[in-house]
Amino acid sequence: MNIEKYKNPFTWKDKFYRDVWYIVSVFLFSPFSSNIFNSWRIFLLKVFGAKIGKGSIVYSSAKILKPNRLVMGEVSCMGPGVKTHVDKIIIGSKVTISQNVYLCNASHDISYIDKPFISAPIIINDFAWICADAFIGMNVTIGQGAVVGARACVFKDVEPWTVVGGNPAKFIKKREIKN
Repeated sequence: MNIEKYKNPFTWKDKFYRDVWYIVSVFLFSPFSSNIFNSWRIFLLKVFGAKIGKGSIVYSSAKILKPNRLVMGEVSCMGPGVKTHVDKIIIGSKVTISQNVYLCNASHDISYIDKPFISAPIIINDFAWICADAFIGMNVTIGQGAVVGARACVFKDVEPWTVVGGNPAKFIKKREIKN
């Protein structure tokens, strides 16, 4: 195998942006863990290109690799220990992403011997809840009001107002809201 043929999809600008954000996040984002610093964390994310709606919360222990690829609606929450990857992540309004969720929207194409880098966005629609320790793979859309159970691994789209769980995630039931 000729490793010289491998092309890194990231430009020097991408790498520079990532490195600067890493330094800022280590010294100015992560240490400020109290809820009173949420506005400060949101401000820093917006400076680095994130689009975040009013009333949203991002915990200080969330690992956001590329803030300029993050879009969050209003009154959404990205809990402690959430990890994001390099492609676009679109989170609707009134979404809860619980602790230690991994939004993994990049991988390698195993159809080729040199396994080129691939990525695709993740979309989480309004009123959805991604429970603790869930894994959401690339090119997945979580429908409006859907619930992804704890520790579920989602590799395919989730229909609106459904509950899924397991590895791989499977339909459990329809989600019905009681008044």
